Amino acid sequence: MKKKIKKIVHNCPYITALLGTWLFLTAGGIALLIYRGHGEHDPKTFWEHPFFAVIMEQEIHGSAGSASKVEAAMAGADRPEKSDGDQNIDKITKVTLDETGDGPSGIRQTGNVREKEADPDRAEPDTEPGLVREKQVRGRTIFATYTPVETHSIYYTDVGEVALTTDYPYTTVGEDYFEDAAFIGDSRTLGISDYSGLDADFYCENGMTIYKMFDEKGIVYQKSGEKVNLLEALQQKKYGKIYIMLGMNELGYRDTNYFMEKYKEIIEQIRALQPQGIIYVMANLHVSEQKNNNETEFNNININAKNDAAAKLADGVQVFYLDCNPLFTDDNGFLKADLTFDGVHLYADSYTVWKTFLMEHGVIRQEDGKAEKKS
Repeated sequence: MKKKIKKIVHNCPYITALLGTWLFLTAGGIALLIYRGHGEHDPKTFWEHPFFAVIMEQEIHGSAGSASKVEAAMAGADRPEKSDGDQNIDKITKVTLDETGDGPSGIRQTGNVREKEADPDRAEPDTEPGLVREKQVRGRTIFATYTPVETHSIYYTDVGEVALTTDYPYTTVGEDYFEDAAFIGDSRTLGISDYSGLDADFYCENGMTIYKMFDEKGIVYQKSGEKVNLLEALQQKKYGKIYIMLGMNELGYRDTNYFMEKYKEIIEQIRALQPQGIIYVMANLHVSEQKNNNETEFNNININAKNDAAAKLADGVQVFYLDCNPLFTDDNGFLKADLTFDGVHLYADSYTVWKTFLMEHGVIRQEDGKAEKKS
């Protein structure tokens, strides 16, 4: 009898494989019924157990060394879950806001940050024998989570997370850092132009939106006071840094996904025109509590949703997200009433604080193409 079974196994490997798979799935189904009978476990979590994950990989890919993978998975199956301080997230780090927050209406920006293993430095490959590039550091944009509230708007939803300034080893720079910088934005950017004292090129005006910044009608170039075609301006002059802050005038037009798609298109266009430039996506300031409570769409939940969408475009290499809200908001995330005359815009003296923030967040990197000879 044993010889007959061996002969069948030897001559009919496919049938044997199918039979083995059937037996495995049958056993798994029975185990699942028993597992679910305890009423304490999620079936999805059950099938995501490391043991079954490796088994399914073996069944689908037939990868070598699967037995050792199963042993390793089972060896770690009973280990306790990592604490919050040990959780690692590959692309987007999410942290939980302090439970003492007063709700998402102000979008608090303080919380207990979960530590994350930093992305390793990435060494550029040698372009020629005997040449080596410096390692390139990649920044990380961290998102702090909170419990969202229900909204009833066609323009936004509560995204339940707050984007924080891209984590990166910034350099404190002098005012000369901005001599080859371009600022693009609306009335808040206009305030930086008027009151910060920075000697940069400002393309901004009241009411500017992401949807019309490349419009043929143009945008005001503050040094001349005339409207210029921004696409042409970016083709004619090379900038080392481009600062963008848009989203306030978009709060009541289309939804956040549409805003994000357009913002992505804008950044891609700028990168094509200014491949050497570092792009800073600046967060929109929150509004005061009174302004927040008196408006339908012009509120901090909506502003936070737009900021969150813009922050997701930062790659930590050429595009960085900067949020200066903590400098001007109270513990509940509202713009401080004594810093604003209308609940939206800052008094003139606050723009020097904003300038200091920008000077503390300079990105200095090796020029593309520059290399040093190995010793």
